Amino acid sequence: MLTEEDVVARVSRLTVTRLRVFVSQGLIKPEEDGVPAYSEADIARAALICNLEDEMGFDEEDVPVLLNLIDQIHGLRSELRGFVEVIDALPPDVRTTVRLRIEQWRRG
Repeated sequence: MLTEEDVVARVSRLTVTRLRVFVSQGLIKPEEDGVPAYSEADIARAALICNLEDEMGFDEEDVPVLLNLIDQIHGLRSELRGFVEVIDALPPDVRTTVRLRIEQWRRG
């Protein structure tokens, strides 16, 4: 796990104060055991928030909505990967039937 200073050193345009604001707003949720401990995912999220605000020009109040949508997309991708794994584990004839049904559904 990483400290605040580690996160700030790895994310340009991020200060300890700004990181603490992200945490207080619930945008980043480090593990807490007396001292905040950050993960690689927290670093990626901090960088994303900085990019959304600094480079893409989104307002601070827009960021939680955008992060929520991004989180939903990641959740859906994870579920889809699970479906693919289940389909891949089916017998070949059943997989073929499922794929044909999916193609029919796509065509409407």
